[in-house]
Amino acid sequence: MDDDAAVRDSLLIMLTLADLSVETCQSGAELLLLLETHKPDCLVLDVHMPGMGGLEVLERLKALGYTIPVIMISGNMDDATRTSAHQAGVSRILKKPFSGAILVETIQELIA
Repeated sequence: MDDDAAVRDSLLIMLTLADLSVETCQSGAELLLLLETHKPDCLVLDVHMPGMGGLEVLERLKALGYTIPVIMISGNMDDATRTSAHQAGVSRILKKPFSGAILVETIQELIA
């Protein structure tokens, strides 16, 4: 989930080339709707999003009983946000920019 279309498109291409099945969302609300019909093995959430950010999505997922591994991404993550993410159950945190290989490796590790 990322609000930047170019980032979403890049991630989609990169992960598809790695033989991973991918769905993209531009908002937290869109992701929550998607989860009503799809059961992903892993989520990649951007911390800073308009409306509902990645941390709020993570808290809602936790409240709904989801146990999906979550990779939190951000170009600007302070210590308080990092702590909140870990307390909410984030599996990994990646700082933008990150390499495609690192993201693919992280996802494969979490879904293995």
